[in-house]
Amino acid sequence: LRVERPGGFPPADGPASPASADGAGSKCFVTTPIYYVNDRPHIGHVYTSTVADVYARFQRSRGRDVFFLTGTDEHGLKVEQSAERRGVSPQELADENSASFRAVMTSMNISFDAFIRTTDGSHKTQVQRFVERLQEKDAVYLGRFEGWYDEGQEEYYTETKAKDLDYKSPISGKEMVRSSEENYYFKLSAFQAQLEALHADNPDFLTPPARRNEMVKRLKEGLNDVPISRTNFTWGVGMPGDENHVVYVWIDALLNYVTALGLGE
Repeated sequence: LRVERPGGFPPADGPASPASADGAGSKCFVTTPIYYVNDRPHIGHVYTSTVADVYARFQRSRGRDVFFLTGTDEHGLKVEQSAERRGVSPQELADENSASFRAVMTSMNISFDAFIRTTDGSHKTQVQRFVERLQEKDAVYLGRFEGWYDEGQEEYYTETKAKDLDYKSPISGKEMVRSSEENYYFKLSAFQAQLEALHADNPDFLTPPARRNEMVKRLKEGLNDVPISRTNFTWGVGMPGDENHVVYVWIDALLNYVTALGLGE
C-alpha cells in the first residue's frame, strides 16, 4: 500500500507545502501489510517487505520524505488458539513471533521507519477512539448474524455466498461452520453513494486502473453493513461500552495504517 499526497501526509491545518515537479520534498507513506503472529515468518513475508523496501528506497532517492511502516497483527481467534496449543498466553506468543518478524526484517536490511504492533497501548487506545467516534455519529448498531463462518479467515458468509463457495473456505478449502452471533455492525451501506461519487469524481484516487475498476464493480453490486465486533474469542481490543465484545481483528488491524501516524490521538 502506498498513500501519496503532494502537499504532505497527513494533511496539515495550514496551506499545503510546495512540492517540485519530480516529487522532491513531498511526503510518501509506504507500508507492508502487517503480519499475523499465529506463526513464524516465512519467505513470503520477506518478499512482500522487500518489494515495499525497494519502492521506499526509490522514493527516498528522489528526495521525497518517506515514512515506511511495517509491523505485526496480534489479535484474534487464531492467535488465541495457537497460544492455547502451545500452552502459553496469547501475549507471550505475540511477543515471541513479533520479535521474530522484526529480527528477520532487520537481518534483511528492510529500511522501515516504524514497526507497529497491534498490542501496543497507543494503537489499542486509538482503535477504541475511532470506534467511539463511529458510535457518536450513529454509524454503528447492534445486530445478529445468521449464516456461515470461515474459522480460518474469521469471516462470515451469507447463505447465498456460502452456497456459491460450496460451503468451503475460498482460502483453505475447509468446511464452513453454521453460526449465529451477536455483533456490532458498521453502516457501510449508508456510504454507497458517497463512495461511488468519490471514484467517479477522482479517477486517479485508486491506482492501478485494474484495481479501481475492481472497486467500482464491487460498489455496483451494493454494499452490506459490516460486523465490527466478535464474541467468540476474548483476545482483542475491547469494544467501547460493551465488555462482552471485542473489536473484529480485521477492523483492529486495518486501523494500524492511521494509528501509526497518531491520527486517533
